[in-house]
Amino acid sequence: MKKSSLLVFAIIASLLFSSCSSNEEGIINTDVNAKLLKNFTVKRDASGAYSLDFNVTENTKVDKVANQNLNSNEFYLYSSENNSTTKIAEQLLIDNNQLKVGFIDTNSESKKASVTVYDDDITLAKGDLSSKLKSYSITKNDDGLYDVVFEVKNNVAVKYAFNEKEDAFEIHLTNGKSADANFSTTLEKKEGVPLKIVFVNYVGNTNAKSESTDLTPIRKPVIIIDED
Repeated sequence: MKKSSLLVFAIIASLLFSSCSSNEEGIINTDVNAKLLKNFTVKRDASGAYSLDFNVTENTKVDKVANQNLNSNEFYLYSSENNSTTKIAEQLLIDNNQLKVGFIDTNSESKKASVTVYDDDITLAKGDLSSKLKSYSITKNDDGLYDVVFEVKNNVAVKYAFNEKEDAFEIHLTNGKSADANFSTTLEKKEGVPLKIVFVNYVGNTNAKSESTDLTPIRKPVIIIDED
């Protein structure tokens, strides 16, 4: 009788342990708040053409919705049982000096991220002679930080500044000598505040003695990154 009771107890304990283990495995494998968007890069090449690259986690479905009136592209990310590509590349177009890209992550608490760019379409003008900026890219990394990488033309000096009034990180490009044409910096976005990046090109009379009075600042391109 004693042996029978012990056997029944062992069977019940084994079933309970197995049930708990299964539940724990289910919790680990099903993360409803896991972010589907890993990172993204918006870039402009030397010709002025814009493009977008972004990476998502495995088993993520991506649907693109284009709004031609607003010149915006929104990418909806869904969890999916089917394996699909995790690297997506898109060509972007500047229309009326603006383009916008949005990400809607249906599996994350941070539902939406967007990038808005204000810039001239220099591809139509076959290059902007007034701009000292050759190319640039902005990448959001997996850790949430943003890398700004850019190349300037010859005889251009670079200076970083934060404009408190505009709440913007500025990259000033002026006439001058520089040991390098390639630059990079890493920025952190404040929670609840858009990250605003402005390239400031100073153009005008290159023979002027005083740059502050004879050079005009052109604030383009402007990049605004926001998250809801």
